Amino acid sequence: KAQLGLGHSYSRAKVKFNVNRQDNMIIQSICLLDQLDKDVNTCAMRVKEWYSWHFPELQKIVSDSFIFARLVQFIKARSTLTDDKLDALTEITMDEDLSKQILDAAKASMGMDCSDIDMLNLSQFADRVVA
Repeated sequence: KAQLGLGHSYSRAKVKFNVNRQDNMIIQSICLLDQLDKDVNTCAMRVKEWYSWHFPELQKIVSDSFIFARLVQFIKARSTLTDDKLDALTEITMDEDLSKQILDAAKASMGMDCSDIDMLNLSQFADRVVA
């Protein structure tokens, strides 16, 4: 017990008098940001991968992960995408020609249909990427 107490006391003294203590916090913060970036990228890749089963042409048209996730939030089932949603699509993509390409691709898409629960899960996952 005495050795354990002495070991704890020694460690506390080393931590207390560590001159690089602020550097350690900065290093930990940088590591945390790197990990968060990696996690967000992984989530974005999953959204692209899973939504591409439903609407595979969208991944070829839109390369930016953030815009892709926002489009997943907006479009959901590609069958609901009609010409009257062109303005909202343009607001997300910031490019009217790109929005028209998405509309045309949705009309002729070869992707599979998704169940409501799968679409809900995809939408919630996209919400996490965007947030």
